[in-house]
Amino acid sequence: MRLRIKFNLSGERALLPLNYQYPLSAWIYKVLHRSDKEFANMLHEYGYVLDSGKTFKLFTFSKLTFPNHTWKIIPKSDRMKIWARQAYLTVSFQLPEQTEKFVMGLFQQQKAFIGDKISGIEMEVESIEALKDVEIGICENVELKAVTAIVLGVDVEGEKNEQYVPPVHPKYKDLFLKNLLDKYRAIGKTDYTISDLDFKVKKLYTKTAMQRIKAGTPAETRVKAYYFDFELSAPKEMIEVGLNAGFGSMNALGFGFCEVG
Repeated sequence: MRLRIKFNLSGERALLPLNYQYPLSAWIYKVLHRSDKEFANMLHEYGYVLDSGKTFKLFTFSKLTFPNHTWKIIPKSDRMKIWARQAYLTVSFQLPEQTEKFVMGLFQQQKAFIGDKISGIEMEVESIEALKDVEIGICENVELKAVTAIVLGVDVEGEKNEQYVPPVHPKYKDLFLKNLLDKYRAIGKTDYTISDLDFKVKKLYTKTAMQRIKAGTPAETRVKAYYFDFELSAPKEMIEVGLNAGFGSMNALGFGFCEVG
């Protein structure tokens, strides 16, 4: 399920931090919590659970987009200047089709401040559109493009946090496929193993994404993620899970939003 949200922006000009994924994610959770606490808890506290106890928040989102020539990155800074009157966001959920109207209703007429203690933008939801399901036919071999950067990590002995790895890492393929398979199993599907899947990077972009999560706070962490095009061989329904919930990890923070082609 993909929802395209159109926002109206207030004020004449504003500065938006480049590290806006975390506050945008926090706004999505806030909308869900304020509108339906039980639904928010399902996503935020419980997610979808494997037998191992690992949980997934099976949603992700695109970057904010603005009309052409209505924004620019300020050189040598961590801000972008916005003078757009509209902004757009696509939010993608791995949820039953029958919840579509309910979820759309949660975002109606909601307001948002996306930013940090220094600056941000004020937005109000103008409209919400349910997008058609991505067409991948019956083919089980598709080419996909990372619209937002994909992040994966490996545990390192003696280290508190995961080490984020690039797609050229020797373990990357197995990490990528295991993550997708775990999401698929989290929604109750158990009919495939990693040997049934294949993954190949087609084009690795030199651009990377270094996002600061909870920037400016004692809990700040830095996440390194990568943009690339890739080919995925997997059952159609598993590819759909990746498109709905995101590929790689930390999807609820806006990583791993992908499109076909």
